[in-house]
Amino acid sequence: MPDANGVLSSIVRPNVAATHFELKPQFIQFISQDSYAGLANENPVDHLSRFLEKCDTMKLTNVSSDAIRLRLFPFSLRDDAKEWLNDEGANKYTTWDSLAKAFLLKFFSQKKTSKLRNDISTFRQNEDESLHDAWKRFKRLQRQCPHHGLPDWLLIQTFYNGMTQEFRIYVDAASGGSIMAKTPDTATALLDEMASNDNYPHSDRGSIKKGGKYDIDTLTLLASTVQALTHKVDQLGASSSSSAKVASCETCGVHGHAPKDCQFDTSGMSIEQANALYNSQQRPQNDPYSNTYNPGWRNNPKFSWRDNSNQPPNTNFAQPPNNNFTTTRFPS
Repeated sequence: MPDANGVLSSIVRPNVAATHFELKPQFIQFISQDSYAGLANENPVDHLSRFLEKCDTMKLTNVSSDAIRLRLFPFSLRDDAKEWLNDEGANKYTTWDSLAKAFLLKFFSQKKTSKLRNDISTFRQNEDESLHDAWKRFKRLQRQCPHHGLPDWLLIQTFYNGMTQEFRIYVDAASGGSIMAKTPDTATALLDEMASNDNYPHSDRGSIKKGGKYDIDTLTLLASTVQALTHKVDQLGASSSSSAKVASCETCGVHGHAPKDCQFDTSGMSIEQANALYNSQQRPQNDPYSNTYNPGWRNNPKFSWRDNSNQPPNTNFAQPPNNNFTTTRFPS
């Protein structure tokens, strides 16, 4: 037949020498509010840290810390974690250290250890992350896996290599050379001090977000804009210069060809026309208010003129009929 005396807990609760000892229901509820279920996304180290922090708020005369922790720990578990503790067997854990070690061994698997250790070894600072946030995140990874087994000098080297180029220069300058030349304790103290003085987001340093993908420095963006505008102005200047070279001929005043390609013949040009052509080169072409001859009008018959004083008179008159006939007689 079932016996109530055979239902035993896996935890042996230490005796208490105090004449009056009681765990208040309010304190038990306080412990239960942050219970651990044994899920994959839960960290057993964080749970033990929070549990011990709450237990340390209670101090009773003639009551040991193990007596309080061993009595309260079952109230901090639920679901699979609570089933594990009940299945461990009767009177298995007599000290808090043995219980805490068994708890971590059960819920901190080798797979989880390898993942957290890899997160430490491959640590990289985000582009928009300040030194304060990066250093805090790196120390949190170490706290979540206290048995990572990495030496202190390797931790400093891992964090240094994971920083961005900007912050590596910043840290080396503050260390007076290279932080890797410092001892692990000195380097850790320096990083703690620098992180506390750099507690502001990287976005406040003057960078802007472009398209939600790239972070572009303001000065770089401004330089690129100025360069593009300068290139555009040079193209416009080259185009204007090229068009100006073939805008009009200096010889004939006609647009569309250069003087070397001009077909205008100046060999038979009169003195007045030569003077007019010379003056037209000193004034804008086809100026309606010019006081000199404009070559642009040279093809207009109303404005053409030539000095005919030395030319022979025009003899293109109709010739009278010739009445001097010669009669020729032919033999009959």
